[in-house]
Amino acid sequence: MKLVELKAKVYELSGVDTTQQLKAKYKDLKTLDMRRKDAWMKALSILQDQQKEFNHWLENPPEEYQQLFAEIEDVSRLYDQKRTEFKQVGAEVRAIVSDLEELAGECQDEATTLRQEVKTARQIKKKIQLN
Repeated sequence: MKLVELKAKVYELSGVDTTQQLKAKYKDLKTLDMRRKDAWMKALSILQDQQKEFNHWLENPPEEYQQLFAEIEDVSRLYDQKRTEFKQVGAEVRAIVSDLEELAGECQDEATTLRQEVKTARQIKKKIQLN
């Protein structure tokens, strides 16, 4: 593997962009001379081993963490359920608002028509009284 590819893989696996960040994040790598290819190979090996250990831990966490993870999953499910309900209620509210706006427009039109009818009726009444 070329040095450039090796560095890219180490940076990707570690989630950092520089050797300073790499050494700050992983104390095991502090003493390595990152100018040498063998140091990058050792860094990759260390990171892969840590990743394997972490994945194994995730698959078989201690009992206290299993309970905690179960609680987190329950809360997450409840959150998703409430979020879905909230979205549905929001959609219903938007539909009601739309209906109310339409109704308000119809009422406004009707009020305008009634005002015009009253105005016309007053004009007719005045003409009748003048005659």
